[in-house]
Order: sequence, then structure tokens, then C-alpha cells
Amino acid sequence: MDDAAPMVMALGFFAMIAVTVRNLAGVWSKRIDARRAESSVNAIDERLARIETAVDVIALEVERIAEAQRFAARLEAERDARLLARPHAGEGRVVTPH
Repeated sequence: MDDAAPMVMALGFFAMIAVTVRNLAGVWSKRIDARRAESSVNAIDERLARIETAVDVIALEVERIAEAQRFAARLEAERDARLLARPHAGEGRVVTPH
């Protein structure tokens, strides 16, 4: 029985070391996962910021296009008004294509 006591003590010591190493590895793994999750949240925030900037730029360009269309429509309306207001040189005479 004297031979069993040192063996049990050695086995207990190594088991305690194994449990401690396993717990430390679990804590280390959770810490790494938390960093990854934090960096992925930061990446998502950065991506959303870039999308927001792109949408703002697109909205500005759409507004410019709309303004250009309004300007072109106003010029065309003014041109039509000038053509209608101009007296015709040969009133009463109609030229038809043949």
C-alpha cells in the first residue's frame, strides 16, 4: 500500500495540472472569440458608414440630374413660346411636302 500513495499523489497532481490548463485554454479561446466578434462589429459599422456615404452621393447626383431636366424643360418651353409668338412671314400660305 505504500507504493500506491505516491502514485495517487502523482496522478492527482497531473490531473490538477490538466484541469488548470484546460480552463486556461477555455478562457483564452473565449477572449479570442470576443476580439473577433468586436472586430466584426467594427467591420459592419465601417461598411454601413461607407454605404451611407454612397447613398448620400447618389442622392446628390439624382438631384443634379433632376435639376438639369427641369432646366432643359424650361428652355424648351421658352423656345416653344418664342416660336409661337413670332409672326409668320407667309400667313395664309401652307407648304405641304409631296
